[in-house]
Amino acid sequence: MVLGTIFFNASGAAGNQVVEMILNILIMIPACIWCAIVSYLCTVYNRHIQSASLYSNGAGVIASLGFLISVFLTAYFRLKYPRLLIPSLQAFTIPFFGLTRNIYATSFDVMSIVGIFYPTLIGGGIALMVNLILWPETAARISEVSFGSALSSISSVLDCIDTEVLKDHVDIAFSDLAASKKLRQTIQKLDTDIAKMQKSRREAKYEIVISHYCPLWYKSFAKTMDGMTQNLYGLSLAVEREAYIILDQKLQTHQKVNPATRLQRQYALENGDTLMSQGSEYIAIGTNKLENGGTVSRIEYKFISRLNSSVQPEIKQFVQTCAHAMKSIRYRLETHRAIHSYLSCVDHANGQYDLTSALVNLDNAKVILQKEYEERQSEPTEDHYLIFTILFCLTQFGQKLVALDKQATELIQKRKSGRFPRIFFPHVHWRKWLEQTGEHVQTENTVTEHVLFGQQHVLNREDTRRSEHHPDSSEGTSAFKPSGGIDKRMSIESDWEDKASVALQHAPGNHVWNKWLYTLNVWCRTDPFRYAVKFTVTMELLALMAWLPIPGVNELYNNNHGQWALLSAMVVFNFTVGSTLTQCVYRVVATVIGAICGYLSLLAAGRNANPYVLAVMILIFQVPMWFTLLGSKYPRIGFISLLTLAVISSTGYIDTNHEDLFAPVWKRTLTAIIAILVVIVIDHLLWPVWARTMVRKHLSDLLIATGIQYSKVASLVCQENTQSYRYKSTLLDAQINAKVLKRQQQMTSQMLELAVMEPRITKGTFPIDIYRQMLYHERNILYWIDHLLKTQQFISEHVRKKIMNPLNPYRKELAAAVHLYLFTLAGSLRTKSSLPASLPSAEMARQILQKRQSEVWHQSFHELSRVVDPEDNTANDEETRRQKRSAENQIYWQTYAAGSVEVIMEQEAIGELMVKLMGQHIFKAATKDWIE
Repeated sequence: MVLGTIFFNASGAAGNQVVEMILNILIMIPACIWCAIVSYLCTVYNRHIQSASLYSNGAGVIASLGFLISVFLTAYFRLKYPRLLIPSLQAFTIPFFGLTRNIYATSFDVMSIVGIFYPTLIGGGIALMVNLILWPETAARISEVSFGSALSSISSVLDCIDTEVLKDHVDIAFSDLAASKKLRQTIQKLDTDIAKMQKSRREAKYEIVISHYCPLWYKSFAKTMDGMTQNLYGLSLAVEREAYIILDQKLQTHQKVNPATRLQRQYALENGDTLMSQGSEYIAIGTNKLENGGTVSRIEYKFISRLNSSVQPEIKQFVQTCAHAMKSIRYRLETHRAIHSYLSCVDHANGQYDLTSALVNLDNAKVILQKEYEERQSEPTEDHYLIFTILFCLTQFGQKLVALDKQATELIQKRKSGRFPRIFFPHVHWRKWLEQTGEHVQTENTVTEHVLFGQQHVLNREDTRRSEHHPDSSEGTSAFKPSGGIDKRMSIESDWEDKASVALQHAPGNHVWNKWLYTLNVWCRTDPFRYAVKFTVTMELLALMAWLPIPGVNELYNNNHGQWALLSAMVVFNFTVGSTLTQCVYRVVATVIGAICGYLSLLAAGRNANPYVLAVMILIFQVPMWFTLLGSKYPRIGFISLLTLAVISSTGYIDTNHEDLFAPVWKRTLTAIIAILVVIVIDHLLWPVWARTMVRKHLSDLLIATGIQYSKVASLVCQENTQSYRYKSTLLDAQINAKVLKRQQQMTSQMLELAVMEPRITKGTFPIDIYRQMLYHERNILYWIDHLLKTQQFISEHVRKKIMNPLNPYRKELAAAVHLYLFTLAGSLRTKSSLPASLPSAEMARQILQKRQSEVWHQSFHELSRVVDPEDNTANDEETRRQKRSAENQIYWQTYAAGSVEVIMEQEAIGELMVKLMGQHIFKAATKDWIE
């Protein structure tokens, strides 16, 4: 009963408690039926031992086999379906106690099984009653609060841009490094709030909720907010880059430049010198140093300050309008109780704003830049890229804000009149429901389970997609999983082909038994299978004493609480070696704390002489334990301390085995130590999983998949006909892969935290800071690739025909160089080998492409400027429409070019970090001439 109260505690949502208890019943009933059948077979066997001359320890063999099957299946489904994480813990207790006690009896007692089942439900019911009476919490309210926090964070970002970035003095705007750093920190908080919003929204969607609004109504609202966050993130990257460039320009005006160095750089550019300084231009995280060399030094960003000052009034007015609109939207949603926020927006009750006019005014900034280009009559220069990127991000943000305003009105209108809220049940498939887990469950578990659950989610999404493309193919599901081999990942270009060629290395067998063995091999390699095997072997060894054919051993095992070792192993067993060791340390500490507190409580109460004293002592001791569980960085210590306190106090109070007062304390500690030793040994012998190896593998796969994604996105702009099936198929494929890559980057970042837990006896400290910086740059690469994917959709067919298509061979070389560079980095990381002395330079390929493209643009400028969109009715004047269309062509093309620049800069930054991590081959005889 006490364990049920702890497992289904009142800290979460009431709807989730009901769901967890229902799942607990559903998963415990099969375990109870199975254990009852096995226990009954043992009693039947014991009654016929003498008459049929059977093996004397046959009951032990039957019980051990039944124990193995029950534990294996429960452990397998526990990892396969994250929703069963907590209910499965209660299901484990059925075979732990039901198949180790009374297995040599000749009469069957059904209460030996049922007595383990119903007290858990009583404890959960008590926790549910407390949650409904004292400060009831629902998943809907948690979701609504998270939405309010996310909207408030967006308002904070807009206020930061208005007050910090867009200074009143035009010479200071976009050039303040402190403001750029503050904007990045504000964006990081926004990312955290958006992540919490998405998790809480999913949690509410998969639970029984009581609210005025259905959780499914927030889906489009949350998607729009996520898109707005991506636009603000890109804006922050562009602003930060501009700040460093402007600062570098100001420094160069006060310093003398060496003419020899300038001539050397000019000669290298004109003669196609492929030497590269790998990412030395990029600003490392947490530093304010701009190093010379690299991509930035080869790009002359002229006129950025002047361009910024010319369009700053329009940008500032637009940002102020957006900030006002966002606060007004928050006020309307708070008034109708669609969200809950700690920061009220009462001042914006009667706010008036016009986002459509604000977007039109922002277009004036584009026209200003276009007129300046026409006046200069020159080729496009790279100093325009970032300011055009800022305008593009703001425009996209404004359009999503218009959609958000409309969605907020529609959400409010969906609420039915009435004072009392409604009950909404989850409307999802049962399998999809089981594959999700709640945020409150994740807080009680380690990062390992976060990563594994996230990985399962990505695999399931990919499997679903593959089944839609190949409904009749049995091999298609496993051939293109994101966690598969690097030669199979993301290789789905042939989805629209009639016949896809299969690599000979992975060609399927010709016989039926080949396919069966292949399917079995794939299943045996899955994480749930390996986890279940390791878990089952551990539990079998810890319970082996109960089934040994030695007289009196079973009684010795039960009289000394041998099942406590099973409980200890159950709560410390994890997927990776490092997390298991960490949990073992937590287990020892928490067991000592809980055992001492339980002993002191029993000592003060005189065992069971003063039950009220015992109740008060337990109340006092459990308060800090609950705080450790719910409000600290070490929830597992609080969880195990509560379990130990409950077991020690209840065992000592009941005193079934007539032990002295201190006996449960040392027995509990001894069984925990034995369980820890067995867990550590099994974890190292059977498929040991090292988080460091997983980080390298996942990151190397991610780098290769990123290169493929870049090539795929680059191929889209080469297509002139954007209505063709080939283009649409590749576009949809790239959009889905972008989501998969983003999720994998997040999983790799989470797995990195597990690597810190693993001991390194023979080497130095694990370089976690280097990996964090690499993942940071990888995230930026994924953003800029997604930026390219979005901007290429706006490029008109005229621009594609005149500017893009004639230079497709150059773009192909650029994509190949980017892919090859990332492939080289991934190979070095995967094999732990040094990088080659020279790496392929994608920057030179980009400069050649950009130079030719600028020339073609300059030659075709007058022809393109005369093209007017016939569907554009925003302006009556044909000249105004012409300028607007010409400005749009300019902004889309320039911001697309900015994405290529940033991708190359970010990958060179990863290359520089990879040199520090893995080393680089250096030819000593030619070090100066070759490397430097």
